[in-house]
Amino acid sequence: MDLLKEAAYHIELHSPEGLKSCFEQGLDANANYDHDKTLFELLTSMYTRTARFRDCVRLFVDYGLEFENQVLLAVLLDDSNALTQHIRGNPEIVNQKITIDCSYTPLEETSLLHVCAEFNHVHCAKVLLNAGINVDVKSGFDKNGFGGQTAIFHTVNQNMNNSKEMMELLLNNETNLEYNVRGLMWGKNFPWETFIPSVNPISYAMFGLLPQMHRNERTINSVVRKLMRCAYDIDYEIPNAPNQYLRQSNDL
Repeated sequence: MDLLKEAAYHIELHSPEGLKSCFEQGLDANANYDHDKTLFELLTSMYTRTARFRDCVRLFVDYGLEFENQVLLAVLLDDSNALTQHIRGNPEIVNQKITIDCSYTPLEETSLLHVCAEFNHVHCAKVLLNAGINVDVKSGFDKNGFGGQTAIFHTVNQNMNNSKEMMELLLNNETNLEYNVRGLMWGKNFPWETFIPSVNPISYAMFGLLPQMHRNERTINSVVRKLMRCAYDIDYEIPNAPNQYLRQSNDL
């Protein structure tokens, strides 16, 4: 059995049981998956989004993961107690910048709060907000000025709506829904890479309807309705969702 391929399969499914079996059979938690990515980096960059992500991270730790940035590791585990201890030792760590390969909204020169938003790690997000991080802290920009998104962008069209609790937390902390960025490279360096120009969090939510995003139309429209209520106090129920014309066309 090729344990690397087996582990990659279980990482794709977020299967702690399968991953543990690979480690029990001798797979090194620090193994390289290919020439430029470790097995753990495969986990953090993969497109699956479930609450089992943190369980998979925990397994890597339990089986000897060597990871230099212990603050980031606490966030990837959604370990609020560990994060609190790190902040007590050095309050400035809340402002550190993180870069992780990401299948969706880019995590390049982003904050720990962006990481929480991407993986729906509410416990650590609350610690960061209580420690004074700006709810609208911006990510870095590339050479074209693309990027600069706030954490809320990572929640509005997430796979399986997995970041809905983080979205609620950010909305409750009055994140700015009218903030516009020049552009975002969704899925950068992945086969589904897509340039999304000139967007705010509400319009970015609507891009979840792109076919390559594979999001649920009813869910996306429900998110947009919520964001419109929060931003403009407009409660508009989109009547044509799912789109009847497209459904009829598919039936032809």
